[in-house]
Amino acid sequence: MKIANLFLSGCALLALSAGASLAQEACGSYTVVQGDNLRYIARNAYGDADLYRVIWEANSDKIGAKADHIEIGMALTIPCGPGDSTSTGDAAVVEVAATTEPAPEPTAPASGEVPRMTLRIVTGNGFAPYVDETLPGGGMFTQLLEMAIFRADPGLPYNLTFINDWQAHIDALLPSLAYDISFPWPRPDCESSMLSASDISRCDNFVFSAPYLEIVDGFFALRDSPLQSSISYDDFVGKRICRPEGYTTGVLDDVGLTADRITLLRENEVIDCFQALMDDKVDVVSIDAEVGDTAIAELGIVKKVEQNPHLVKLTSLHAIAHKSNQNAVDMLGLLDQGLVEMYESGEWYEIVSTALTAGNKLPD
Repeated sequence: MKIANLFLSGCALLALSAGASLAQEACGSYTVVQGDNLRYIARNAYGDADLYRVIWEANSDKIGAKADHIEIGMALTIPCGPGDSTSTGDAAVVEVAATTEPAPEPTAPASGEVPRMTLRIVTGNGFAPYVDETLPGGGMFTQLLEMAIFRADPGLPYNLTFINDWQAHIDALLPSLAYDISFPWPRPDCESSMLSASDISRCDNFVFSAPYLEIVDGFFALRDSPLQSSISYDDFVGKRICRPEGYTTGVLDDVGLTADRITLLRENEVIDCFQALMDDKVDVVSIDAEVGDTAIAELGIVKKVEQNPHLVKLTSLHAIAHKSNQNAVDMLGLLDQGLVEMYESGEWYEIVSTALTAGNKLPD
């Protein structure tokens, strides 16, 4: 689905279920009705959907240790707040740290079992609306991944670190096992015979989760550029194209814009690419549409830069683990199961539509 379709379907689901959980209040009880999930209930009780763990902890004996879907007619205790003494059950240890220090070493796994280790997750900033520590809940993808962990095993401890050198995630941090999982990453078309060396390495050495989102990848140019009216990728042959480090070049290779046919600039940050566009160092920025819109808004160049409306490509975003890290590979499999449960419960739609409705842009 295109991101626009995700927005519409998510809002439709919210409209159908918005009245389902309006009656509950903190410091009381609530009876589950059709359309409810823990995020809906937490949003109405506390004004913050990310406090769903508070409700689960107070009702884990009813809901189950694996956070199975709440059932219609189930009577839930709604604590007064995160520190309320009525909460029961053991909360998962969630450490959110913005640091460049390596995460702690994992504990040794039990033989024959998926390890009860502290899952070490690394992501970075500057990828709004999907990931940025200044966004609500760390961004749309961060909320999706944390909900997948909760669905897979709410007792699983994990830490989340922001390191802004995205290329280092795949060049060093995951291969060295300093971290287990990184997100969000587009998956190259690994079955294609036309892959760049970096994409071949990514396909050979990393395992990808199921897709969490499908995004629209496109081209941004100056508003007065003739490239705005292009309907053929051939018009970009010979042009200077910036695509940030860490972003797969497969979206360019797939449409014939291989390295020998364009001048490719790989800046570290998305904003650096748009600054290069403004400085006439490149003709085009190749980037996800939502990320591009956020970047040009942050730079204050909305009236000068826009996306070509004719040439777009769908790309999926994933969590990844290095193949040498079997613990992390096993965990991706569990998180995929959690993702399926999120679809069934409506939580995936709630997170995506809420983020898009709110704009989920970086603050001024």
